[in-house]
Amino acid sequence: MLDTVAYFELCERFNNGLFLHHVPEVDVKDDGSVLRTADLIAADGWEVDLPLWADVAGCGPCHPGNDSH
Repeated sequence: MLDTVAYFELCERFNNGLFLHHVPEVDVKDDGSVLRTADLIAADGWEVDLPLWADVAGCGPCHPGNDSH
């Protein structure tokens, strides 16, 4: 995350204060979840850098049961 202050606030609000870690070295699952997440963040009133999110849109849920996105 490029803006850890805003990301911390999101984690506080939507993840019981737990920081969600990104684990980039996993198999890619292009299921649309990244852009859906960006849409939800924007719908909550946050500014979304859509080109940044679109650039990593091929990333998806990493490993079920862990604390990654």
